[in-house]
Order: sequence, then C-alpha cells, then structure tokens
Amino acid sequence: MISVTIELMAAVRNPFPNKKRKNKLAELTQDLTLKELLLQVGFLKKELEHLIPIVNGSRVPTDYQLKDGDYIWITFPLGGGLQ
Repeated sequence: MISVTIELMAAVRNPFPNKKRKNKLAELTQDLTLKELLLQVGFLKKELEHLIPIVNGSRVPTDYQLKDGDYIWITFPLGGGLQ
C-alpha cells in the first residue's frame, strides 16, 4: 500500500467530497497509475487531456506509476502575457 498527496492548483475543478484542494490519500494499491487515481477521485476522462500533472516537481504523463510519498500537483496550461 502507498500514500500520496494531491493538490489542485488554479481553477482545476475539485472532485473531492470534502472540497479541500489538498488531500492525502492513503492505502492505495501499489500498481496504481496517475490516470487511474485521477479517475478514482472523480475527474472525468475527458478532463484528463486538459490537465497538467506534476509529481515531485516534474511534469509527468498520466501513465506515471505512483510511488509511496509522491506529491502531486494538478494544474491547467496557462497562457497570456505581452503581445
């Protein structure tokens, strides 16, 4: 079993029942991918293609194999700036 912390950044929709933007999830199965976790907590499959997952400070694909103690940030791509 592993545990991870997931934090939702910016305007990412919050699927957690407690509506906290930072949650520690414990007793997860060892072979869980990030995509599987995001679907389990309530993200929709169509949302996944628009999210940017960052694990322990590095951008990762959704097929990333979760490890015990991972810290996950979920954000959207941001644009804008000077023209």
